[in-house]
Amino acid sequence: MTVDKMLGSKRIILHVIDALNVGGAQELLVLLAEKTPKSAYQTLVCVIQPDTTIKARIESKGVMVHCFNRPRPSIYHPYDFILYFYKNVRDIIALCRQHKVDVVHCHLSDAEFTGIPAGWLYRADRVISTVHYPALLPERKAGDFRNYFRIGVTRILYHLTDSVVAVSDDVAEQLKSVFHLAPSKIQIIINGIDVEAIHGTLANPEWLPSVDALPGQRLITAVGRLMPPKGHRYLVEAMPYLTRRLGNLKLLLAGDGDLRESLEQQSQSLGVQDVVSFLGSRNDVREILALTEVFVLPSTSEGTSMALLEAMAAGKPIVATDIPGNRAVLKHEYNCLLVPPGNPEKLAEAIAFLLNHPLIAADYGKNAYGDVYMQFNIEQTVTKLTAIWG
Repeated sequence: MTVDKMLGSKRIILHVIDALNVGGAQELLVLLAEKTPKSAYQTLVCVIQPDTTIKARIESKGVMVHCFNRPRPSIYHPYDFILYFYKNVRDIIALCRQHKVDVVHCHLSDAEFTGIPAGWLYRADRVISTVHYPALLPERKAGDFRNYFRIGVTRILYHLTDSVVAVSDDVAEQLKSVFHLAPSKIQIIINGIDVEAIHGTLANPEWLPSVDALPGQRLITAVGRLMPPKGHRYLVEAMPYLTRRLGNLKLLLAGDGDLRESLEQQSQSLGVQDVVSFLGSRNDVREILALTEVFVLPSTSEGTSMALLEAMAAGKPIVATDIPGNRAVLKHEYNCLLVPPGNPEKLAEAIAFLLNHPLIAADYGKNAYGDVYMQFNIEQTVTKLTAIWG
């Protein structure tokens, strides 16, 4: 730490992230932009890829956002691939020098591949990476050389950091088993949210047309990127079973991603296209949750889901999959119903139970709110992160 920092100057934190689409890591970044103490820290954000959907929300917190607007080329185009990473490292170092950055904090894979070496070459006081998901490798065929490449490079990069933050115990265990990371290098900091702001959002029927719903429809909501680990296909598959047992339902899928087209085709082939609404990326998730009767998290893999925590803060009854990241937050038949991952029938049964038993559902929602208020407030997350930032 330099002399001027010891005398009380603000620490400069540069958060590097792949993209500013709507997602859990990005929502955390919005909260960090707002809640990091401005008396002690100045926050900057660097976004690598062109998607800057939530840029304005971060800037509204008084945080400067630097955009590189670089699409990620395929590794099968090696010259473009290498040039992409070289330019990112070069420009992050330039940002660090321009703003006299103290801490480089990386979020998501491309940010790690560029922000960690940039922070190390710049000789930042601290270089940190947060690992947001337990699915540490993309879904590829066994033996795909890209997985071996990623594992090898990431092992080297993590050893250049001062700390690697895991958002759940499951993520921490995978960091140790996949990347052989020493336990002393790993800090477990579970994501937090602005509980009171979410809980105070009231249901507004005027919002219904924006989600393609009608007054009186019973709304089931899932929030998350449309990608394989999120398990949306199992929820869509559950809808015919639900519509046969219960009428006047609407499934709201808030989020976008590579699987949108295939999920739309699936809903059509199952004959439920009229009861499934694909909302795309949304900045009004709080308002959508306020209208929701049951929140569903059908993931096959999760770290600590920001969407789940937000649903708990909204006091909603929850159906979620029985996987480590969810079990760290939820308790079956106390604040939710847990079902096996990849099982549409069990998903449908649990959703139907909560819709048919509103008093039990209300108790689960109340308990969920109490738990998230006590354990997952963003202020607790910020306190733990500032201890790492120094």
